[in-house]
Amino acid sequence: MKNKIAIVGGGPSGLIAADILSANNFSVTIFDRKPTVGRKFLLAGRGGLNITHSEQQDFFVKKYGKNSQVFEKLLDSFSQNDLRNLCERLGEKTFVGSSGRVFPKSFKSSPLLRSWLTELKKQNVNFKLNHDWIGWEQDKLVFSNCGSKYIVSSDITLLALGGASWPKLGSDGSWIKILDKENIQISKIQASNCGFHIAWTDIFKQRFSGSPLKTIKLKHKNIQVRGEFIITREGVEGGIIYTLSSAIRESINDFGSAEIIIDLKPDLQIEQIKNILIKANSKSSLSTLLSKTLKLSNVAIGLIMELKKKYKGNNFNIQKLAYYIKNYKLILGKPFPIERSISTAGGVSFEAIDENFMLSNKKDTYVVGEMLDWDAPTGGYLLQACISNGAYVAKQIIKNYS
Repeated sequence: MKNKIAIVGGGPSGLIAADILSANNFSVTIFDRKPTVGRKFLLAGRGGLNITHSEQQDFFVKKYGKNSQVFEKLLDSFSQNDLRNLCERLGEKTFVGSSGRVFPKSFKSSPLLRSWLTELKKQNVNFKLNHDWIGWEQDKLVFSNCGSKYIVSSDITLLALGGASWPKLGSDGSWIKILDKENIQISKIQASNCGFHIAWTDIFKQRFSGSPLKTIKLKHKNIQVRGEFIITREGVEGGIIYTLSSAIRESINDFGSAEIIIDLKPDLQIEQIKNILIKANSKSSLSTLLSKTLKLSNVAIGLIMELKKKYKGNNFNIQKLAYYIKNYKLILGKPFPIERSISTAGGVSFEAIDENFMLSNKKDTYVVGEMLDWDAPTGGYLLQACISNGAYVAKQIIKNYS
């Protein structure tokens, strides 16, 4: 007799688990609270689906910080190449971009998802949509479906309900209260890959909101990254802000704010900048001088002009000006709301699960993906982690129940 498996949540973690389990003669049903599955996966592909990253696994796993050893095990089970092979099986060849990121050739998630769902249906995976999980009754799963109660008995349950970001797409963290009642240890859910508040002047935010600050180096504590980010009316977001968001968030948790240092001309040394400005010997305005001699962008010049206003209109001497160009300090306040974040940190503690990701106090119930207390930057690391995690647990189920 086939083992009946209920997968609660139709995101990438749940879909890969369903794929592997159904291909190995398990009876799989996916339950999702929305009318369609994979909504956050589709959103991830809106600007070009970054499926994974091509860097070597030793460097890849470091992106998961304190949980790097856990993810080394998951990647050994389902690697970056395995994910690329999955895409090719589903009709989407992949390529490595100049940054090392991996994309499907179509740059879209919708063809992948359509093909995946077609394959799952061929493998007799059942889909129960508009089924909102509301807990357990005598170890049976309880769903709300169009206002009616729906009770499901399964041999094995896999919870893949996501974090709390993008709640309109289905993952709103409502599972936290359900698991709390079962005394399952949960770390506080926090925004990750998110923006942060800065008190810009009205003039600066009116002029530069929505503009990118490009070709810079950003430093927080002992971490440095190169790239770009976006100025918003409320602060900063995107790009390398997301890369550093975990470290920035922890500093804010500890101290109430976080300091970042921006190098506006990372390819020039401070002495080179001084010499360029001295040779210019220009009587032009400060903004014209910075534009003509150092080719600073309008946004970068705007930041320097903000400092000029702060110091009550006094012109900087060349030494100070060069210093600020290389060491522009910004103080970041609280993160933007979770609803605006790409992902969340926190969730089910690793102490609440065994080595197979089964809940310690809920036999035959597994937890995967963003529900767990881990964090990772954008760049393919989030999606790879969710899919590798779902694949790993599916393989452990096959090993233990076949």
